[in-house]
Amino acid sequence: MTTDLVIGMAGSGGDGIVSAGESLLTAAALEGYHGVLTKSFGPQIRGGESSFRLRVCTKKVLNPGGGLDIAVALNWEDFLKFGSELPVSGRTTVIYDAATGVAPDGIPVKDALPAEVLPVPIEQMARESGGGDRVKNTVVLGLMSGWVGLGREQVVAGIRKRLARKGAEVVERAEKAFAAGLAFAEAHPLRVDRTMAPPAESGAKFVVDGNDLCAAAAIVAGCEFFGGYPITPSSEIMHFLGREIWRYGGTMLQAEDEIAGIGAVVGASFAGKKAMTATSGPGMSLKTEMLGLASIAELPLVCVNVQRGGPSTGIPTKGEQSDLLQAAFSAHGDVIRPVLAAISAEDMFAVTVEAFNIAEHYQTPVIVLSDQEVGQRKETADPIDASAVRTVDRLRPSAEDLNPYVRFRFTESGISPISHPGMPGGNYLASGIEHTENGSPTAGGEMHSRMNEKRLRKFEPLKQRADLFLRAGNPNARIGLISWGSTAGAVIEAFELAAADGLDVKLLVPRLLYPVADGIFQDFLASVERGLIVEQNHQAQLYRLLRMFVDVPGGVETLAKSGSNPITPSEIVERLRRLAAAPKAETAR
Repeated sequence: MTTDLVIGMAGSGGDGIVSAGESLLTAAALEGYHGVLTKSFGPQIRGGESSFRLRVCTKKVLNPGGGLDIAVALNWEDFLKFGSELPVSGRTTVIYDAATGVAPDGIPVKDALPAEVLPVPIEQMARESGGGDRVKNTVVLGLMSGWVGLGREQVVAGIRKRLARKGAEVVERAEKAFAAGLAFAEAHPLRVDRTMAPPAESGAKFVVDGNDLCAAAAIVAGCEFFGGYPITPSSEIMHFLGREIWRYGGTMLQAEDEIAGIGAVVGASFAGKKAMTATSGPGMSLKTEMLGLASIAELPLVCVNVQRGGPSTGIPTKGEQSDLLQAAFSAHGDVIRPVLAAISAEDMFAVTVEAFNIAEHYQTPVIVLSDQEVGQRKETADPIDASAVRTVDRLRPSAEDLNPYVRFRFTESGISPISHPGMPGGNYLASGIEHTENGSPTAGGEMHSRMNEKRLRKFEPLKQRADLFLRAGNPNARIGLISWGSTAGAVIEAFELAAADGLDVKLLVPRLLYPVADGIFQDFLASVERGLIVEQNHQAQLYRLLRMFVDVPGGVETLAKSGSNPITPSEIVERLRRLAAAPKAETAR
């Protein structure tokens, strides 16, 4: 038996690849297993290839794992398009459709001799069940249930629920397809046992994804308005709010373009409403000017960027962490916009709530960096107690503040009470031009300097928020490990493996990326002689950002890859071992 299993499958659009993966994850969650499901698609709007990676484990996991234990190819052309995303190694059991006509010793997998290769008449069984190509994925569900031992009853129940609207005949054919796959698996046991051990915890788990949890968190945080425009891979946030925000007295506006979407959000914030938008890289480029307006007018809003491979249209269906420098610096003038990032789909809930709290408290736009993996992957999670969530509202003017009301009054904290239209005595001039304390336009250099100082000084307490950082390990360790966003899941597992291997390593994962909390980073790096900063982008953007504000030791290296090139825990551990073995002289400051 195994406690940790990774299954990968690929096929053509319409094969129901992702649906099969979701069915397996749901069945595993109902039995009490932990799991992570990542989905990947070709760049075509319709059709094309698709795949999933499913990691099922008896303990909690935060990343989709490394090499595949089981690989399923409905056709080789599509499977091979995913390359390093579905890596076949010497431990992999390869299952493929016998209809491809490829002999077991001739499968087109390079640089690997799989542990086992098994052709299965998937297409034939699908046709014999009466469902044809439409139920090939259901045949695979039967195969996996038989070989892995995951929730046969739960999978069948899911099939019935999913297809109930299509009629009894369709359900019957799907059930026959599942039974055919299950019977084949029982008649042809795998040479390498892939059966899952019982879960460590009893009780069903929830299955969530990052985009839906982001939208749900916005509602819990008190969001009353969403304005946006559909763009892959963020659109599910808008779809969720389009269905649900009305139930809580809010409004969702699908605007005519990205600029109009954030323009409406700025207007809603000026009107006194908690407001947000969501987009991806190209949309962020279009929203930049409006973010500047919100910054100078000191209006709170949340902008979620579900990153994808760039630049331009780039790779719209694959994740990447390459918009960090854009988030921090794509602003005209002297501006700080707080930037947060979530570690996982489950983490998106807390990070989104915190983004609203920071936006409201500091009266500022806040950017949340997610990515395609965090946004669209599904993972198991524990229930969330929404009643325990702490929310923050903007500072409203008191009766004394309104007599007379000075909107941008210089205060000790740099935060001034903010009114809204309709508040008696709360009228003020709001615009994108530099202004005096009461909002009157000014071109005076002295006032501009004082306002810049006010707008930037108010963020100093934010940089002291240690609760926005995950730290682990010996505080005096000489090897440091830093990562952020979705890549942090692999890094956290690598840290645990390295520590179990006897390496003296410490870990830092920032959820607050900007403004750079130089004191927290400097304290972490004080004992570090060697280190590794891991991120999913080509330029090592966090590493470069830190070097602008922090004295990074010379022995700190980067592990940075462009999107669609997975970074695995084992790869990180190997780099840590090399750092630990390196002569001290090679890593001097």
